[in-house]
Amino acid sequence: MAKIDKRFQILLSEEEQILLKNEATRRGISQGELIRLALKNEIIQKSELLRRKAIQNLTEIFS
Repeated sequence: MAKIDKRFQILLSEEEQILLKNEATRRGISQGELIRLALKNEIIQKSELLRRKAIQNLTEIFS
């Protein structure tokens, strides 16, 4: 696991705080870990989608 050594502060609405707490509890992980997972998943999914689109475009060009 990567070393966690940077602090980041965000403001959440009361509803977001409740959703975060409930989901973290359901998964048995900390709220911070859930936020880190969500961030990684969002970035990875977007990157993979862009890569797939680029490959599709190249395939169409060379077909």
